[in-house]
Amino acid sequence: MAYTLALRPSTPALTRPQRVLLKVEGEQIIDIEYRPDGGDGSPFAQAGRMGFEQLVAAANGACPTCGTAHALALCHAVEALAAIAVPRRAAVLRVIAAELERVASHLAAVATIFEALTLPKLAAPFTNEARVARKALHDLRGESGVGWLVPGGVAQNLADEPRALITQAVAASLDRLMVLAKQSLAQRFLLARTVEVGVITTSAAEQFGLSGPLARAAGLKADLRVDMQYAAYDEFQPKLVTEEGGDVHARLSVLIFEALESLRLAERAVRELPTGPIRGALPTKLPTGVGEGAAEAPRGPVHYKIEANGQRLGTVGCRPAPQIDRLLARAALVNATVDDAALIFVSTDPCDTCLGMTHDF
Repeated sequence: MAYTLALRPSTPALTRPQRVLLKVEGEQIIDIEYRPDGGDGSPFAQAGRMGFEQLVAAANGACPTCGTAHALALCHAVEALAAIAVPRRAAVLRVIAAELERVASHLAAVATIFEALTLPKLAAPFTNEARVARKALHDLRGESGVGWLVPGGVAQNLADEPRALITQAVAASLDRLMVLAKQSLAQRFLLARTVEVGVITTSAAEQFGLSGPLARAAGLKADLRVDMQYAAYDEFQPKLVTEEGGDVHARLSVLIFEALESLRLAERAVRELPTGPIRGALPTKLPTGVGEGAAEAPRGPVHYKIEANGQRLGTVGCRPAPQIDRLLARAALVNATVDDAALIFVSTDPCDTCLGMTHDF
């Protein structure tokens, strides 16, 4: 006998309810119906009336978990359009901000996975470390907030006092997270509930064009920070984290170990921050042409394209990394048990704000 259940998953980056219909026979899922609700959240509808800084701030403020990456990718597009050079100190500060955001996003997702496994005692310390990373990002940006990233660099320098606070906080968080990783990932209960559960194979990841942690958990070796080396990633290059299993445990492992690597990068970048200016000169006249830019967001590459006609800005296109959709949900959930449905879904760490910002080009 087959019947239908409605699943309403909740993750840190879902701002609106998502509804997944599961067709079940016995305890096994035999079909899925899921159409992501990303709303209509594009902040660029009035791009022609906005300046470069307003556009970047809008991108930063639109997404609560990966706004820094959106703003950075848009900055890259503006800088390509207007031929703006970014000073080295600003480039390193951008790396610090991007890595702190990655830590906060990844660890919040890890906590949600443990909650789905009904392991609140394991979830709590990861939630705490995510808050530490968010606080460090706040200390870095200071009063500038979402307006901190600007075309050509950053709007506010990092003073000695917040620099010391960030260094101390990141180093302490790194020590705690190393212990947490060892204590959590090898637990027998965790292995039994996550290994070979919700598998996305390497071939499926390639077929669906996946990127980011979803892809790296399925064995694909791609990361813009390594492949494109924007900002200061030529010097502060991360160690690529991949797993072969493509299951919930692989996704959990990638999120944790990437967060560890990001903390190491952030700590080193803060310690080795060069002196110098924090912003390059803007052109006196709006150029005519097209600029494209990208950045590795917590969920994978986000690409931007911006057009200008010499008088005003035209369209702004945004293409975030692919996320779980109807076809991928079927690949991961069909033949799984009903009890694992929520766990599998949240392990993909979806973000509806990014979906709402999609304006392909």
